[in-house]
Amino acid sequence: MRYSRQRELIYETLESFDTHPTAEQIYLHVKKKMPSISLGTVYRNLNLLVEVGKIIKVDSIDSSSTRYDARNDEHSHLYCLNCKKVIDIDLDFFKPIDAEIKKEFGFEVQEHDIILKGICSDCQTN
Repeated sequence: MRYSRQRELIYETLESFDTHPTAEQIYLHVKKKMPSISLGTVYRNLNLLVEVGKIIKVDSIDSSSTRYDARNDEHSHLYCLNCKKVIDIDLDFFKPIDAEIKKEFGFEVQEHDIILKGICSDCQTN
């Protein structure tokens, strides 16, 4: 993949979020530093970064927009039904489950995609 200042700024912006932003949210932040950038350019670059495995798409959380995650390792998500926050979590119980599936069905699990929905601790206290 050829270097692009726009792509670098989009990726840096995504990394700066502690949530999982939409393309529109990323665009609004990038536009402050690069006013000439278009929403289409942001979408194209996000899709390219997904394609090369640098970021991941988090689909169907709130069914309104695709969100993006700069963390591309194996992890799961907690989704707050109240404030819509998405939190990364690591779940260590996959290895024995994957081994049992392989043993029982001969099926080799390649990846996991788990989103747990509920109410975050911040919303529970408010």
